Order: sequence, then structure tokens, then C-alpha cells
Amino acid sequence: MTATIAPPEDLPGISRRHRPADFYHERTNFQFIKHSRRWAILSGTLLLLSFVLMFTRGLKFGIEFEGGTSWQVRMAHGKTAHVADVRTLLRPLGFSDAKVSTLSGANGQSVNVQEHLVADPITTISDSLAVYGHVTEAAVQFQPSAKSGGVFTFTAKKGVTVTEAGVQAVLAKTALRNSVVKISGQDVTITTKTLPISPTEKVARALAKYANASTNDVSISTVGPTWGRDVSHKAEQALVYFFLLLAIYLSIRFETKMAAAAIIAVIHDIIFTVGVYALFHFQVTPATITAFLTILGFSLYDTVVVFDKVRENQRVLTATGRSTYGEMVNRSLNAVLMRSISTTFVALMPVLSLLIVGAGVFGATSLEDFALALAAGLFIGSYSSIFVAAPILAWWKGKEPQYVALAERRRRASASAAQSAVPQMSVGVEDDNGVVAPLAPVGVPGPPAVGRSIQARPRQQRGRKRR
Repeated sequence: MTATIAPPEDLPGISRRHRPADFYHERTNFQFIKHSRRWAILSGTLLLLSFVLMFTRGLKFGIEFEGGTSWQVRMAHGKTAHVADVRTLLRPLGFSDAKVSTLSGANGQSVNVQEHLVADPITTISDSLAVYGHVTEAAVQFQPSAKSGGVFTFTAKKGVTVTEAGVQAVLAKTALRNSVVKISGQDVTITTKTLPISPTEKVARALAKYANASTNDVSISTVGPTWGRDVSHKAEQALVYFFLLLAIYLSIRFETKMAAAAIIAVIHDIIFTVGVYALFHFQVTPATITAFLTILGFSLYDTVVVFDKVRENQRVLTATGRSTYGEMVNRSLNAVLMRSISTTFVALMPVLSLLIVGAGVFGATSLEDFALALAAGLFIGSYSSIFVAAPILAWWKGKEPQYVALAERRRRASASAAQSAVPQMSVGVEDDNGVVAPLAPVGVPGPPAVGRSIQARPRQQRGRKRR
């Protein structure tokens, strides 16, 4: 006969599955802090991929940051513009990567084209002559004439041989034709009656023809790289000031460790969103910077809601000491989970409308940059407040002596309760036919006769007893 031990049954009244009513009434019991190592691995992987994408693919900056040219023309009455048609128009001119958008208003439809720095023919000629004469670009001077031509002058470096044939060969590469070259020692003078048509003018003419308008109706604006660098520098300064003010406010509102955890979560959101832009090569514009600041505000709002609940429950924990700090943070997260989900869902609805309906259906691509950054930021902001900021705070605060002692007392109490509790396990004896006869539960004293009946005594002992 063999003894069989049945496994303990699940405790009655406890359900491991959550129902929709549990979310609504805030009765969820997800173990966010218990599995914080999983979230740390996930977040670390996302950040690593974002860094790899930033250094491999890089970011695609708009003309506001790198400089460039923008053309805008209003369509003639009754004529409709299509982005695909404009791209087809610009492709032979060498502007296949230009950003094309259409804007609809009360006065009709307009076409907007943006391209990075467009090479000006005068600048191209001056740079080529500077290389030939071994001088700087500023040493080559251009004086426009009354008509469409002008005069280039420069003095070549001493020791450099300058010939008319050599200058004409340089000018041939710049598409400058019918020019007169005069050389006096190291001084070179180039006179031309007509200059090559600039790419800027070519695009303006093509857009004017497409819109049934004149070339003068095409608005052209150019942004230099210096202005773009100034904008980038001011954006970086604004971000630094934002973090300083954020740290001061959160330290006063909560405490230093909560402020540090919130800032880490915000940095996590920024790196992830930048990685998304690098992955899909979305263009970074001033609208993107505005969306970034909006993202930071939303992420902080969600984190502040969680930390406010944590601070409220922290007072109860200090007074009662009935749980560890991590368990208290986990309880706080479950209490505000439905609020975070609802806030994110409501905020994402108009953003997705801008992205799908506005940009996709009606072609309002000017809203695309703003909506893309908001959509990515709203999602990762909700994630970081629950899976980044709260676990960091629970880990950091859990190392404080008072909470370490509290966790130790809780562990000892749990161990003592486990030892005193008797598991309900059934013990039986299996006979030769395979039938198990139940006996008394382990740890529960049964009748003395039953206890002795299952003990097999050696044959020698039975023999001595008979004598």
C-alpha cells in the first residue's frame, strides 16, 4: 500500500480574473511593482533602440532648423491642387524630397512647398572661383548689373597660376555661359550678361503655371542656417529651464525622490518619442517642439496624479505599518488606473482625428507634425507614469531604513503565519485494487486506533509480544 497526498485546493472566494466592473469601481489588483523588473527590461530595450536609431538614421529637421526655402501660391478659382501632382511637377527639377502641403481656406486653396537649402547660382559660382584661386568665399565679390547679368572679381593667392582657359573651365561646371574673362596678374574679372536661372526661380515658375497664376504671385521665403541654429539653441534653453522649474515645483509639492522619479520618466518619454521620429523619419518642425512641451505636461499630469495618491496612502502606511512600501505603491496605482486610462483615451481621440481625418482625408498635412508627436507622447506618457516613475519611486523609497524595517517585520509575520497555518491536504491509503481510503488530514490528530492501524510492525516484535 502507498500513501497518496492530494494537492491543496485554491482558496474559495478569490478570483484571479478582472471583470469590467472592477475597472469601473477601481477594484483591480494588478501586480505592477511585483513585476517591475519586466518593465525595466522593456523600457531599457526601448531606450536602447531609440539611441541606436538616433545615431544611425538621425533626425530629419525642417527648414526652420537647418535653413531652406519655402514657396506658396494660391490656386486659381475653380482649380484644385493635389499633393501627388505637385510632387510629379517638382521631380524633374530635382526636388523629389520636398515637403508639399495643401491649405484650404475661405479664399481658396493654396500650395506650400518646402525644401532645404537651395543652391543659389551666384553662391555656387563664387565658391567655385574661390576654390580655383585658393581664397575664401568672401574674397570673391559680385556686383549685379542693371539687367540680369553682373561682374565677379577676386584676387588669386600668390603662387597660383591663373589662366583664362582655367577660369572658363571652372565656369563651365557652374552652367555660366557667354562670359568675358580678364586677367591682370593675380586679379581676375568675369563679366556676364545673363546668369543661370536659379532653382528657386524654376520652382516658382512651375508652381505659377500649375496654379494658373503669374510668377509674381508666388511667395518665396528663405531661412538661413544661422537663424535655424538660433532657434535650436533657444529650444534647448527652454527645455533646460523647464526641467529646473519642474524639479523645484515637484520637490516643494512632494519630495525630492518623487521629483527625481518624475523627471526620469519625462526624459524616458522624450527619448522614446525622438526614437519614433528617427525610425519613421518624421520631420522635426517648430510644431514638433510645441507638441513635445505638450507631451511633457501630459506625462507630468499623469505622474502627479499617481504620486498624489501615493502620498495619501503613505500617511496611512506610516501610521499602521500593515504593508510594505512597494505594496502601498501598487495599491495606489490600481486606485488611479481607470483614471489614467480614461484620460489617455479621451486625449487621444482628438489627436487621432487630427492625424487620420485632418491629415489623411482632407490633406491638412500642416497638422501632421503636431499630431504625430502628440500621439506618440500621450501613449508613452501614460506608460511611463505607471511603469517607470512608480517602480523607480518604490525601489528608491523601499531602501530607506524605516521601510526596510517594515518589510522585514512583514516578512517575519508572514513566515510565522505560514508555519502556524495547517494546509488542508488529504492523506489516504491505497490498497491492492487501487482504491484510496481517506484518513485524517495531516496535522490534525485523529483517533488513536486509526493512527496505530497504519503502522506496520516488524514480525519479530509481534513474535516477542506473544511470548
